[in-house]
Amino acid sequence: MKEGLSKRHDVIIAGIGGTGSMIIGQILASAAVSQYAHVLWNPSMTTARRGAAADCTVILSDNEIASPLLFGAQTIVMTESSRIKVFEDRVLPDGLIIMESIGKNGDVGRNDIKTLEISGVETAARLGNALARNMVLLGAYIEKVRPIPAELIEEEISKRFQNNNKLQELNLAAFREGIKIAANI
Repeated sequence: MKEGLSKRHDVIIAGIGGTGSMIIGQILASAAVSQYAHVLWNPSMTTARRGAAADCTVILSDNEIASPLLFGAQTIVMTESSRIKVFEDRVLPDGLIIMESIGKNGDVGRNDIKTLEISGVETAARLGNALARNMVLLGAYIEKVRPIPAELIEEEISKRFQNNNKLQELNLAAFREGIKIAANI
């Protein structure tokens, strides 16, 4: 990085139901605290019911964060891609959408952004539980954007699931698999 330039990464993590999106947003924010002067995790849930839209914003910055509200982001991670039309306009030009390929409802209509479609559901199911798809997508995000070292995410996953070895192993495996998939695309 050139001297005088600051680091900043913005990501919106969008899903349905909320748990998967919120967890990976929390893990990313917690893991990034040692790397950035300012870290923000801002959840947004429309209603407290199963199947409702839910997303969170994570901002990692060396400079103060002026607002927790973020309309446009460098990256959108969609753990459930049926809402693609809602979020494609929120990606900044030259930005990236990483999305679950299963359940996709239409294609991205913009030529000024990159898209990465990953079957997190199939990958996680092969590892033992389709609900770990969020970790597959988090791995893809870390590999493609590289806001922090993958080891910091692995440490945070290990802490979060320290009381359940089976979940810890599943989520670590899903995260690592997401990194591998993204590295080969």
